[in-house]
This record gives sequence, structure tokens and C-alpha cells, in this order.
Amino acid sequence: MAHGYAGVAMREIAERLDVSKAALYHHFHDKEALLLEVLMTGVQRAGTMVAEATASPGDTRARVHALLSAMARDRHQQFDAMKLAEREAANLSEAARATMLRAYRTEFLGPIEHVLRQGQEAGEVRPDLEPAWLTRVLLTLAQPLLSVDAAALERTAAATTALFFEGAGAHPQGTNARTETGVPDPS
Repeated sequence: MAHGYAGVAMREIAERLDVSKAALYHHFHDKEALLLEVLMTGVQRAGTMVAEATASPGDTRARVHALLSAMARDRHQQFDAMKLAEREAANLSEAARATMLRAYRTEFLGPIEHVLRQGQEAGEVRPDLEPAWLTRVLLTLAQPLLSVDAAALERTAAATTALFFEGAGAHPQGTNARTETGVPDPS
């Protein structure tokens, strides 16, 4: 099974799971359906983590910190699911890939964008940047959390939260003035 989707047959999967090939086909009409289910399970698990973290009490910064802390605690699962999706999603048909991406946007990205949009409305996050873009920036900053040592989880999540908000937090008029592009004004 180390050969990925293209290098494994349903027979091998059935043997590894200690079920008959017929039983496997009873639940999944083909190998793509099985792969999609595995990838969707990863998306749903990540979505549950995001929903729980973003529903936590507090302001936007506290909720983002809760999200980053949850990602750090669940880092091994998140890392494995992300790598599997990156490596194997290309083997899905366009329709199956669209299904997975729609779920990813709805269950994972959507709640994060919602929290950041609420932060904008509350004056806690810069209103001049799109929540979708801020979400991508936040997730890019969060990448190192997927491989952090257990002893550094909370410290790294707190540092990542601080780094995100120092660049994305609302700035009072005249303090650290910014241009229309969001880049600090050098004057």
C-alpha cells in the first residue's frame, strides 16, 4: 500500500483489512469511491476540529488561538490527511475532486473565514482584506504547527497567533498607516 492509489488493487486493500473483496465492493463500488471516502473523512474530521475551535468563547484572537492550538494538538492526523490529499486527490475524477473541494471549502475554510469576517465587523481584524485571503495567510502561518514538538505546542500556537494578529489586527487611524494594498506606508 506504500505505492499509493495507482499502485494498489482492491484485492490488496481487502487483504490488508482482513475482509473479502466482495465485502469491500459492497460498501464501495470502486477504488475511487473508497479513496473519496478516505479523503472526505479527513475533511470532515478537520471540519469538526475547526467548528469546535471557532465556536469557543472569546474575541477573534482567542478563537484563532483555539483553532491553532487544536491544529497543533491534532497535528499528526492533520499532517497525514493533508499529505494524503495532496498526493492522491489528483487520482480522483473531476466530479469526485469537486465534491471533496466543496466539502473542504464548506467544512474547513468556511468557518475560519466566518470567524475572521466577524472579527472585521467587531473591529478586531483589518477590514480592508478579504476573509478568504486572510484564511489562506493564517493556514500558511499554521503549517509549522503540523510538525512542532509536543513540548512547544502551546508556545508555538501562541506565537503564531501573535504573528497573525500583528499583521492582520485592526490598526487605529494614523498608527502604522497602510496604503490601499495593505502594505505599511514607509512615510
